[in-house]
Amino acid sequence: MPIEMAFTLFITLAAMVLFVTETLPVDVVALGIIAVLLIGGIVTPQEGLSGFSNPATVTIGAMLVLSAGLFKSGALNVISVGVSRFSRYGTTVVLLTMMIAVGAISAFLNNTAAVAMLMPVVIGAANTLGVGPSKFLMPLSFASMFGGVCTLIGTSTNLVVSSVAERYGQPGLTMFETTSLGLVFFAAGVLYMMGVGLRLIPDRRATGDLTQRFSMDDYLTEIVLLPEAKSVGTTIADCPLVKDIELDILEVRRGAGRALSPDPSIVLQAGDVLLVRCNVAQIKQLQERVGIALKPSSLSASATGSSHQGWQIDGHDARSANFVLRNVSAACLRL
Repeated sequence: MPIEMAFTLFITLAAMVLFVTETLPVDVVALGIIAVLLIGGIVTPQEGLSGFSNPATVTIGAMLVLSAGLFKSGALNVISVGVSRFSRYGTTVVLLTMMIAVGAISAFLNNTAAVAMLMPVVIGAANTLGVGPSKFLMPLSFASMFGGVCTLIGTSTNLVVSSVAERYGQPGLTMFETTSLGLVFFAAGVLYMMGVGLRLIPDRRATGDLTQRFSMDDYLTEIVLLPEAKSVGTTIADCPLVKDIELDILEVRRGAGRALSPDPSIVLQAGDVLLVRCNVAQIKQLQERVGIALKPSSLSASATGSSHQGWQIDGHDARSANFVLRNVSAACLRL
């Protein structure tokens, strides 16, 4: 075996191990592979860097920006609200509605953004119906992949294949060239999940301390919004904490009310206690914010994963902020 082939095979195996074990961040591993191949002379500098100027790479990057913008702006919240209204009709109706919705979104947006947008709604529906969130979250993920194959921009794989075809003189894929076959796969996937897959997914409900299980102790903290805070009077989707610092707001507590995986349209008020996930740099930014009081030593009950009776806030009217409180049993997710 030539030394170049053996070296490349070794790099490939090492990369697979690093990707699976996640010893290093995925982006670090990917860039490291390029660097090693360049230094080893396996590829030329032009070959090693050509991928960054590939039209498929640029298009994927643009789609990520578009997806992030739609997600951050709350432009697709109307779909989340529509899906949440079906929770009263039972597990089958919720599952079917959710899969169709996320499949349609994933055909034109990044899968991650589509799933992230519907995750709070899906978890809330699972709590309402008394089933484990895993029963909905796995079909949600699969449906996003089913929908992604229906259009050219639905998945990065289609863009790469189209780019490679053009490189070798073949016509590239058109926007809806894969739609007919993609819809067949989507329908088959939905029918399988409804008929067989749902029964195979374990009904997992986490107990114990989730912060220790997921090693999140250093990343969860509670903050209190004081009257002078800039976030007071804004929705979660538009508040400076989310837009400027990019915090993940996991819970909102207001008096006796509590919103688990809060709806982005909820209007924040003075005195609200927010459970946020952040890193050290973001905590430093919080300390510099006017109107923010930190409570770093306390964790919300929803973060610890203990079962108890609590209150959940449902808020879908951002303007009037009319909250409906209902007593529910808190259920947490174990992936």
